[in-house]
Amino acid sequence: MSLFSTLNVGSAGLGVSSTWMNVIGDNISNLNTTGYKGGRASFSDFLPQQVFGVNGGGQIGAGAVTGAVNTLFGQGSLETTDNALDMAITGGGFFVVSDGVQDFYSRSGEFGLDDEGYVVNGAGLRVQGYSGDGVAVSAALGDLKIPTDDLPGTATENVVVEATLSADEDVATDVAALDFYGTGSGTSTLVDAGSAAQFTTSTTVYDSRGVGHDVTLLFERSGADEYTWRAVVDASEVYDSTGTQYTTDSGYAFEVATGTVTFDSDGNLSSTTQTDTSASASWTFGGTDTPAINFDFGMDSAGTETDGVLSMSGEESALTAIAQDGTMSGQLTGLSVGSDGTLTGSYTNGEDVEIGRVALASFQAETGLERIGNSLFRATPAAGEAAVGAAESGGRGTISGNSLEKSNVDLETQFVQMITAQRSYQASSKVISTANDTLQTLLQLV
Repeated sequence: MSLFSTLNVGSAGLGVSSTWMNVIGDNISNLNTTGYKGGRASFSDFLPQQVFGVNGGGQIGAGAVTGAVNTLFGQGSLETTDNALDMAITGGGFFVVSDGVQDFYSRSGEFGLDDEGYVVNGAGLRVQGYSGDGVAVSAALGDLKIPTDDLPGTATENVVVEATLSADEDVATDVAALDFYGTGSGTSTLVDAGSAAQFTTSTTVYDSRGVGHDVTLLFERSGADEYTWRAVVDASEVYDSTGTQYTTDSGYAFEVATGTVTFDSDGNLSSTTQTDTSASASWTFGGTDTPAINFDFGMDSAGTETDGVLSMSGEESALTAIAQDGTMSGQLTGLSVGSDGTLTGSYTNGEDVEIGRVALASFQAETGLERIGNSLFRATPAAGEAAVGAAESGGRGTISGNSLEKSNVDLETQFVQMITAQRSYQASSKVISTANDTLQTLLQLV
């Protein structure tokens, strides 16, 4: 093998050392790039040549070449942020973003909202997922959009009461003697009702528009084992079937429903009844759907009803808890991201609603993905088809909200490799200079 071949071998060494240094430099420069995955250069020996000697043949290498530059998809550490839409993946998978024509894949979860409410990355590409409307989440994959409209209110359907009624009260007819709108001419006020009842409690119920109305429950002992109850609201908030307001004066009582609760010898609820005023006199809260409120006081052990817990004892009447299932309308105030990519919206009415879900993509051979810059990858035949679905399924990892995945580059390792690459370059250059000196000596002999 000639000295000129030695020059080529040295030159090959310079080339692979330069490539190695380039990869190291790229890794270091992206040390703070969110979701960056470090590269690694691998090298191979180049076309060894056959030589023949006195004692047999052999091979002499012709230098080294770059075999491949692979992306290392090891996990990067997570850092916490103040942006609710910042997301980080732990485990396998990639965020899917689209320009409307083609999908791209990324480990960088630096997301925000555009002016139309779509979740986008820094380049304006839309994140793919399953959008919701505050009521249900679509099963169709598409551009992920956060609903910015107010969450509509829901009408109250059930009022659940947990209370104890006193067994020491006398049988009375004070409430029964009152005159309420809906069942009478409406001469009695809410104050009259509260004063006449032996026990009262109240809560806020909501109409079909999400508007709240105070409802008061009046209890009066009507028999040895029985209490009569009435639910009343302010009559000025109530309209009849013709759309006419019962009264413009606030403070008068309108009877929504009435019924009885009966107890056994142990003070446990044994039966309940309910008669709605709407059964005989149609009414609404003004332009809304006709209310249909069920008052639950409990029971069961085969009397059914359930939910509430009403009992009678020698103690004073007391309320333990009262709840209802209606809501007022609400505005979106915050977002949170679950480990499965579920986006939950928090609203001013106290409701937490699932409003979308982020999708992740996985590949059979992620090392076959092509880097295209801007923290994006493109699918290639070498990577296989993208399998897109929810996080925590199909081998896809988990998602952390208010977090970002940092670069997986280890700076100390890169510095060590840089020193090695530098020495390799210097050694290869020394091979070239030595071969050159030898050629110079040869020429001097001529």
